[in-house]
Amino acid sequence: MKTDRAIEEIMLGMVREKAIEMYSETIVSYGIDPSNYGAIPDPDGYAKITGPCGDTAEMFVRMRNGTVEQVTFNTDGCMFSIAACSVAAEMAEGKPFPRCVGINQSAILKRLEKMPADHEHCALLAAMTLQKALRQCIDKQKEEEQAERETTETTG
Repeated sequence: MKTDRAIEEIMLGMVREKAIEMYSETIVSYGIDPSNYGAIPDPDGYAKITGPCGDTAEMFVRMRNGTVEQVTFNTDGCMFSIAACSVAAEMAEGKPFPRCVGINQSAILKRLEKMPADHEHCALLAAMTLQKALRQCIDKQKEEEQAERETTETTG
């Protein structure tokens, strides 16, 4: 008798095979098995946006010395939302902040290949959420620098 895990693996394999017939391997891989799913404790940047379709995406960003060190996400959306968020997170990791500004809907769609037109809004949701989280990182950094200057001025 097969275990629940073995049955789950068989079912997931069947879903993957069927999905690859209809969508790109890239969409299916990112959508079924994202590597950067979950929250970061105490992120430097955080954003949560609900799109017009009702999907909600959250992005968590850790930045060090102007470089995006880690990005993770949560979403209650479909496979396409998961894939778009996962690609957006992957595209930002390890890059200096200025290079992340170009991570937009079209860049995510290009990376995913063959996103169905009726799900292209998922890439927009991922891009908007990532950009909002990145802006929060920069705003937080500016606030910390301002506080440091004020402390130096009053003690110096």
